[in-house]
Amino acid sequence: MGEETTAFKIESYESPEWLAEVFDACRRSGSFCPAEGEAEQASPDLMAKYAEAAKVAHHVALLRKERQRVGFIPLSFADYINGLVKVNSVPLGPVLKWFGIEDLAIPDPSSARAFARLAQELGMSLRESLAHLRIGFAALIDAAPIPLLLARHRPSGLRGSQMEECEAVLGEIESDYDLQSLRQLRRTEFEVRAAYREMEKAG
Repeated sequence: MGEETTAFKIESYESPEWLAEVFDACRRSGSFCPAEGEAEQASPDLMAKYAEAAKVAHHVALLRKERQRVGFIPLSFADYINGLVKVNSVPLGPVLKWFGIEDLAIPDPSSARAFARLAQELGMSLRESLAHLRIGFAALIDAAPIPLLLARHRPSGLRGSQMEECEAVLGEIESDYDLQSLRQLRRTEFEVRAAYREMEKAG
């Protein structure tokens, strides 16, 4: 595939306005902040940074569009992101690196804000992000697969949205957590909420 064809597909996939928003998201992540005068130098290293920024922006655009298409699914954050990546054949490593995430395992309070930045840039609401976080945490506490875990704990006769059912089930599961596990979960949730507030103010 030639460079012109590749450039055309990237440009035609999303509008310039959308790509500008994603580039701005990458800037806010702190991974790509050219120093004053760098743009004029156009060194090989700088051009490589531009190329990497373009790739990550395009990959984030693909993942965001897929997330908008499928909506909320009761999976852990790691399983959900890995699913989006596989459906779109997007390399996950560069995206995680861009947002400062070393591993998609359940975030602890120290890494929660990086997860929150990625989640928000993919278009996840705070409510969705917390649900994915709590599902992943439940998977660590209980060895049963998440779908079976949810089915086993689902209150009889409960009727509501998938999100509402999920939250009700998680509430039941979390009532059995030991104090240390519950505190870790709540601290992580606090950091995710704080990150969303900061990004909303910055946006």
